[in-house]
Amino acid sequence: MLGLYVFPLKEGFFMIYRVALLCALVLLSCPFLSSGALADEIAASADLKAATVYSDRAALTRRASVDVPAGKHVVVFKDLPTTLDPDSLRVEGEGSTPVILGALSSKVVHETELVNEREKALSDQLEALEQKRLGLEAEKKVLESKKAFFEGLLTQATRSAQEEISVYQFNTDKWTAAANVVQAGLSDEAKARLELDVQLKALFEERQKIQNELNQIRTGQKSFYEIRLPVEAKSGGRVRLDLSYQLPGAYWRPVYDARLDTASGALALTQYGNVVQRTGEDWSNIALTLSTARPHRGANMPALGPMWVDLWQAVARKAAAFGGAVSNVAMMDAAAPMAMEEEMVGDDEDSLDRWRRLQEQRVAATPQAAVINTGGFTAEYEIPGLSSVPSDGSEAKVYIGAFDTDNSLKVHILPQLGNEAYLVADATLKGEAPVLPGVVSLFRDGAFVGRGSLPLLRAGAEYKLAFGIDDQIEVKHKVLKDESSQSGMFVGKSDVLERWVVSEIQNLRKNKVSIVVDETVPTSKNEKITLELLGKQTTPGYEKDADKIKGLMRWSFDLEPKAKKDIHLGWMLSWPQGSQIQGVQ
Repeated sequence: MLGLYVFPLKEGFFMIYRVALLCALVLLSCPFLSSGALADEIAASADLKAATVYSDRAALTRRASVDVPAGKHVVVFKDLPTTLDPDSLRVEGEGSTPVILGALSSKVVHETELVNEREKALSDQLEALEQKRLGLEAEKKVLESKKAFFEGLLTQATRSAQEEISVYQFNTDKWTAAANVVQAGLSDEAKARLELDVQLKALFEERQKIQNELNQIRTGQKSFYEIRLPVEAKSGGRVRLDLSYQLPGAYWRPVYDARLDTASGALALTQYGNVVQRTGEDWSNIALTLSTARPHRGANMPALGPMWVDLWQAVARKAAAFGGAVSNVAMMDAAAPMAMEEEMVGDDEDSLDRWRRLQEQRVAATPQAAVINTGGFTAEYEIPGLSSVPSDGSEAKVYIGAFDTDNSLKVHILPQLGNEAYLVADATLKGEAPVLPGVVSLFRDGAFVGRGSLPLLRAGAEYKLAFGIDDQIEVKHKVLKDESSQSGMFVGKSDVLERWVVSEIQNLRKNKVSIVVDETVPTSKNEKITLELLGKQTTPGYEKDADKIKGLMRWSFDLEPKAKKDIHLGWMLSWPQGSQIQGVQ
């Protein structure tokens, strides 16, 4: 009723005071009302505990332990990166008391302070280096003043000496003492200035190093995500909460070490993971998992639209109007908009101009992220122990595991390409885990010989790994005959090419080796071109069309120590006279 009447000023003032006093007494008598707003919010400090890295992102898990009183409260997580995907947020918890977790809510909070701890530390280091630089520059200016002072003394002493010489007053002791003072002063100044320049150079290099690291991890933001989690506890107790979310800026790729022992023929294949992240936060001593899954792949299924068709003349007319750059295939890919364009395009020049503009608006580029091609296979590798990955974009190499292989060591010779003999491990993958595509570093008897690549290999798959050239296998390739001629009398004359080659192979090792010789013969795509293998000029025991490659001939044999073996190959190729052939080397 007090608010409905007008009181005299003095009486009105008294009544307002009485209401305010009454409100104060009520608040004092109910402590939970005066402090309830603050008590309901529980600040949670969540440390990074685990990360699952995919081919184009990472899922991070943070852990917080909070004391939750009985009743309803809100647990608040702050300082989370603004790059996180809010749709991926989820929380799990357990504790000494039953707790009901509510729905997460998130918002971006803008502040003036830097969020990233490493970024703060680097910025502080830069500021300290700048202060040090200013101090050194100040000392350098003092030395410049000192140098100017001694140069002034030198000028004055020179002038005085010249005056004394002009009147034949020679005081050599005084001149010598003055010269020594000036020389010592200038020398000390030069040494001090040189030392300052060295310090400034080192300071500049250190500053550049810190600035480069800062540029790599700088978020460019002074904002963070704030996550609020309603909780309700029947009784007070301690609760552990795990908050997880996904964010970009991280990826991994598989790499391998293949180590061959030539004495025993054993092959050790070890898998590692190269992890790179620029999330703005160093990952220190966390549980690391590498996954081949692609979380967002196939999240939205595409829809099929109608397949519009048109007469070729209409399509050709539009393509010509556009300068011939639009194919009929492109027309069909853009079928849906074509229906509307048919109504807009007529035979007049204005209609054709409108059609050209529509085609120009269609041009677009879609960036694609690099992925690990697993052939549909999905796996997770839990890295043993705790791992650390810096946020500066450098690669962190973590051990995944080793693969068991059945291996046979062979020497492969390709006489048509050269006289080199290649040491090759024919490996068969054992176990159940597949080998993912990746780069492999090759080591032979502990020495690094180069890098190769591995495709996706499943259990039981065979693959060849080359470990460089074997200099103890000597190869000489010779052409014995390479002649062109003609066959036939009058009708059906043919041009003929006849070639005989030999590969002389010698094993200079002290042990027996397995040799594989591969050579190709011409393979015709035209029935008028025929090939004849010359049996007398060809070493028997070969495999025809090896590895399902047409024309590939393979000889496989063992060669004893110091032994020699010649592999002969002869063939004759014929084709209609006057015709030209291609592909024969």
